[in-house]
Amino acid sequence: MFNFMKRTLTILILCALIILPVAASAQFYLGVITGEARKIPIVVLDMYDDAGSPQLRSLALDVLQSDLRRSQIFDVMDPKKLDLLSPGKNEPSPEAVKRGGTFGLTGVAWARLSRKGGDLVLSGKLYDGVTGLRLANKDYYGNDELLRRMVHTFADEIVMQYTGERGIAQTRIAFVSDKTGKKELYVMDYDGQNPKKLTADRSICMSPAWSSDGKFLAYVSYKDRNPDLFGLDMETGRRWKISGFEGLNISPAWAPGSKRLAASLSRDGGAEIYIMNKDGGDLERLTFGLSDNVAPSWAPNGREIVFTSGRGGSPQLYVMSSDGADIRRITFDGPYNASPNWSPRGDRIVFASQVQGRFKIATVKPDGSEMQILTSGPGSDENPMWSPSGRQIVFSSTRAGKSGIYVMNADGSGIERLTPNDANYLSPAWSP
Repeated sequence: MFNFMKRTLTILILCALIILPVAASAQFYLGVITGEARKIPIVVLDMYDDAGSPQLRSLALDVLQSDLRRSQIFDVMDPKKLDLLSPGKNEPSPEAVKRGGTFGLTGVAWARLSRKGGDLVLSGKLYDGVTGLRLANKDYYGNDELLRRMVHTFADEIVMQYTGERGIAQTRIAFVSDKTGKKELYVMDYDGQNPKKLTADRSICMSPAWSSDGKFLAYVSYKDRNPDLFGLDMETGRRWKISGFEGLNISPAWAPGSKRLAASLSRDGGAEIYIMNKDGGDLERLTFGLSDNVAPSWAPNGREIVFTSGRGGSPQLYVMSSDGADIRRITFDGPYNASPNWSPRGDRIVFASQVQGRFKIATVKPDGSEMQILTSGPGSDENPMWSPSGRQIVFSSTRAGKSGIYVMNADGSGIERLTPNDANYLSPAWSP
């Protein structure tokens, strides 16, 4: 656990957007979703197949409903159970939409797949269930291979309409796997689909970390027989060495809205936390101590950093100002607490806590209060990281034998496995 040896998918989307004034009854802003919060009732009325591709229609419908559920914002209803009939090829009338409103539905979504020239077209529409007004109307152009991405984009548009926030359906998760016999760096869609290998170092890769704009990944590689820190441009594929001092160059973490990053280096003896530019220049040391200081994670405002240190006798979590001042310990329960990640909402920090000899996922407030253990059961749960919405947590776990990547809601419910059981999958990092 506390182990130091720890291209872009392109889619052509042409959008024709019609935004009508949102009815007062459909104006919502949801904060962090908890077990007590009310989700927005919505229905996907139909995904009409006008493209002559019933399999694509079934896939698109399934992906859209799954995206809306995974957002943790919507309660996705079954139109058949509500006796709501598909309008067929033409979009539903206001009267048909308002029928859904009589069942308590706030939103009604409908979409059609068609072909135009050589393009596959997804026409997505969203309506207010009370007034019948159309809230959004967009056409997404692509091809059969890009259908999932097209649907993800429509799902994120629905999230934006109701919350004013970006959805997570178009995000990706970087991770490490040994499926080739070596630990290489990969990336996949947020739902576990479309995995792609990013490195061929034929060595050990570890600890991927996304820049706040999603353009770069920092990661650790032993390709030069030393744990060095590398950068990867996700648009061009260009790689460069960020830090290659003798000894450890590990635990990268990009500063919010910046091209600087924090990392742990042992250039001066023990592992200490430094800040540097993305080319490794302008190095600034933040921590000084007799014990190792590793795994930094920035607060979303960039003013503080949480990290792991053994300065108190065992690995625990500490918070300091971004200049290294005002260090304070925030975990006192458990013999070993490590791998912290600060929520993008700023309200909690997720980490791995040792419980009866195995690691479990836990959260705590930045002031050290309200520590909660979220996972249980067999195996160890490690490497936790928040989704960009702060409503989900991704982590690796050996609960099924080999290490796999799982995602769950912020309260620990709804655990879902994203990777197969054919190899080890670990060190997940969720893109912005």
